[in-house]
Amino acid sequence: MQLFRDVIDECGFIDLGFIGSQFIWQKHFVDGHSIWERLDRGFANNDLFMQFARAKIHHLSFNASDHCPLWIIPDGMEIPSITKPFKVEEMWLSDRGCSNVVEAVWTSHGEAEPSIKVIKKIKTKKCGKELQEWNCKHFRNVRRELEKKIVEGG
Repeated sequence: MQLFRDVIDECGFIDLGFIGSQFIWQKHFVDGHSIWERLDRGFANNDLFMQFARAKIHHLSFNASDHCPLWIIPDGMEIPSITKPFKVEEMWLSDRGCSNVVEAVWTSHGEAEPSIKVIKKIKTKKCGKELQEWNCKHFRNVRRELEKKIVEGG
């Protein structure tokens, strides 16, 4: 155990503390005595600690094991939202409105430097956003309608 403590010190790890019961592991013996310990811990180095100083580790109650689960809330950490990737639908290409949207986005004015204009339009995903808006207005929910027709047998 002392070697483990030495590694923690050597790496400069900081115990993140906890919220909840002080002991997360227990062992009860037939003779009546018990051992209660806090075995599981959350550690961070100084850089990580400074970045997520508001992170919280909760000791949860759990009766199906002799260990309590840890619930770590990385408060301050940005969790990316999951979005579906943009995809061009083949049916859009049969409609002149699709090419009108693309043309409008790519010919819109902005930066004078052509390369900057292209990079900016790609980074902001402007064309994809405009096409998705156009799709919602023009085609609405074609897939949902098709699925409904299939289910209805029509």
